[in-house]
Amino acid sequence: MQDLDVMGTFWLPNQERIAVFGRLTFNTKDGGIVHLADTLAEITDNHERHEKGGGTRSHVLGVLHKRSYDQPVTLLDCLWLSRTKYHAHMILIGAHFATDEETVFESASIRFNDAGAWLGQDAISVEVDTALDGVERRELTARLDRPPRISTRFARGEVALDFRWSRQDIEFKSMAIEQWPQFELTYDDRTSVSKIIEDAGNIYNLMSLCTDRPGLFDRIHLYRTDLPQKALTGDEFPGTQQEIELRARLGDRSLPVDAKVLSADDVPVPFDDLGIAGLASWLDRSPGIMPIIGALLSMRHREIYSENRFLNLASAAEGLHRATVGGRYLPDSAFRRLRRELRGYLPDEHHKWFNDLFAHANSPSLADRLTGLAQELGDSAHSLVGNNVDAWVHTVKKVRNDLTHLDEDRPQYDGRDLFFLAESIFDVTRLCLLLRIGLKPESLRRIARDIRTHGNFVQVEYTIQRISPPQPEAQEIE
Repeated sequence: MQDLDVMGTFWLPNQERIAVFGRLTFNTKDGGIVHLADTLAEITDNHERHEKGGGTRSHVLGVLHKRSYDQPVTLLDCLWLSRTKYHAHMILIGAHFATDEETVFESASIRFNDAGAWLGQDAISVEVDTALDGVERRELTARLDRPPRISTRFARGEVALDFRWSRQDIEFKSMAIEQWPQFELTYDDRTSVSKIIEDAGNIYNLMSLCTDRPGLFDRIHLYRTDLPQKALTGDEFPGTQQEIELRARLGDRSLPVDAKVLSADDVPVPFDDLGIAGLASWLDRSPGIMPIIGALLSMRHREIYSENRFLNLASAAEGLHRATVGGRYLPDSAFRRLRRELRGYLPDEHHKWFNDLFAHANSPSLADRLTGLAQELGDSAHSLVGNNVDAWVHTVKKVRNDLTHLDEDRPQYDGRDLFFLAESIFDVTRLCLLLRIGLKPESLRRIARDIRTHGNFVQVEYTIQRISPPQPEAQEIE
């Protein structure tokens, strides 16, 4: 999202006559900040000016003074920092919304910086002819072929992928053609901004898992059929919808704006391997497993302790298997009966210790769950964790158990070893998660092979050998 720095006039709902001059700034690191010449206030029923300190203002309305026109703006969930300074959690540029009931929309379009590489569809082709008969000239032909729009249903509406384009000409000098993909959400019922942000964030999370890096939000536009576009004179254009631009701190803000442009060749899981149906399934299922997704995405966080990263990934793998497979050694009723019988042999003062010890005894262990996930990938698991899956499971379990015991005698692990082990867990868990939303099984072998080629496969095997070296077989004494 682009930075913003503009002067304007701001007021609380229904208090436009005591509007305050100020300056609104926005960037993806700090969010929206409004500096005011005076505090925001209200006129009470007895015509007195009332100032409220602290807390939040759910809605602050305003007008941005652009060079040649004024533009309405709404600031949402504004945190009071001082009498003349507020932090705006969300900024809506293009209209005024005075209440939560008004701040709802029918559709949204979302653009990401890495979407083009994830989709891998280039709509612009260029042909250059060489010079003819010694004439010093070259002929160039540029062609734009927009891919068709695709869409499908999800639980609360329709999700679509479309390609848009624009053209800018400077007479006698230049012509520029730009095309971009965007994801479009059309809801069955008008939806709040926070819910739209949640859906946009879920698409972002899926893209980040597939491209293997955090991306950036380029733009989010919101629409309603009863908010048409208007001319500068205020006249409405029939059959149109006003773009309401949303600005907020979204995504991984540690990614530099000038980060390396992602190539389609660098994407481990292209969009086509999931398709629009996979995206719809993700929108429906991901809200229920957000802690697992968040732990997975911490793999690519830039500022995180290596031990925390490893423990996050181990927790994500265990959580995914528990949430989607479950598993019990005994039926719950049989386990409770067995536990009561065993507890009956102990004195009362040991019952609490026994209950804590057996709290999770009926659930599969971390080793069982890691083995189950690896088995879901079949032979492709060997491209991610090495030829000896059992050795990988044993190593991950050993390191996880050691790191959860905060005593002086626990082993110390090198940060590189923890990183490579965490990455192997990440690769296995990521593919198992994507299989659950529709990843094509026939693509699995190719994806795992590409991850092995471009990843840290050799370091994973070396790490396993260092931490859990194979034990020599016992020799019989003659």
